[in-house]
Amino acid sequence: MNLKRCKSRSFLKFYFVVIVVSAITVRFFKEYSAMINFFLMVGIPILILKKAPEELGYKNFFRGLIWGVGASLLILPLYVLVCSKIGNISLLPSKGFLNIVLFYLTVAVVEETFFRGYLYSEMENEPFIGPISKANFASSFLFATAHVLIYYNPVMFKVFFPSLIMGYLYEGSGSILAPIIFHWISDVIYQFVYC
Repeated sequence: MNLKRCKSRSFLKFYFVVIVVSAITVRFFKEYSAMINFFLMVGIPILILKKAPEELGYKNFFRGLIWGVGASLLILPLYVLVCSKIGNISLLPSKGFLNIVLFYLTVAVVEETFFRGYLYSEMENEPFIGPISKANFASSFLFATAHVLIYYNPVMFKVFFPSLIMGYLYEGSGSILAPIIFHWISDVIYQFVYC
């Protein structure tokens, strides 16, 4: 992506501030990290940067629902199948399952609003490689880099590939709901099936 053609490059400064603060809160203030990250990744774009919910992808909800559920039903069973053969599967806990589901719903809303909604609204988008656009590639790279920095683990760059799927869902559906659903279900499944 040619950053000179972006509306503004200030989003990169904002991105790094958000990631540094998120890394600090996850590491040292875990009990407050969800609230702080919600304010940083959703509150600041809406309240301070004055982004309308529609600019962040909050539109075309029915289409987003269809794309998100459809992609989840097509892709995630394959992940479970492959990982059940080469990875680990843990049984669903009898306690706390609802907390896990609600926690990862919050994570999906926050991260998708920031990485797909906000970052896409700041980038000019054009084709890159096949069905992957430049904005999708750039936001997925930033998404993966953020996970590496926040969790202090280079293996976390593996989220780059699911992020490309989430970007494709966002672009195809025209709704932030599609990547939120896919992200949410992926994270819940990942708690029990991983490879």
